[in-house]
Amino acid sequence: MSVKINRRGFLNATLALAALPTAAFAKSISRFSLSKSGFALKGYDTTAYFQAGKPTNGTDATTVTYKGAKWRFATAQDAALFQANPEAYEPQFGGYCTRAMSLRKEVPGDPEVWRLHNGKLYVFFAPVGGKHFDKGEGAMIALAQKHWDTLDKIG
Repeated sequence: MSVKINRRGFLNATLALAALPTAAFAKSISRFSLSKSGFALKGYDTTAYFQAGKPTNGTDATTVTYKGAKWRFATAQDAALFQANPEAYEPQFGGYCTRAMSLRKEVPGDPEVWRLHNGKLYVFFAPVGGKHFDKGEGAMIALAQKHWDTLDKIG
């Protein structure tokens, strides 16, 4: 049995699909971009960006688990800062590249390529992402947030 759909039928079906909630098509990704060994920010100390103003490797001696991810810190004091208020230190968009997220893609961020903006940490896959961010932080963040909100975060 074959079914023929005319242009009007196709248009109606397309409009019906477009009206479905975005959640019906949500893509599932890990809540945080994780290294192969399961560390958020590839094992960098997320508090160091705020405290020291630079990326700093964490150590296995100071590891904290938060929302299913392992976080490494350079010192016990940094780990304590994070544990007291993890939302203040976790990277935006789970540590995925902010520019890629604004382009509706999920690409792991490089902890060496970062920006602080309005008290939040943003990471990028490559330096070009940070340069684009510098030209219009608000617009990029808004686009990235719009895509991030469509994703089903697991873990």
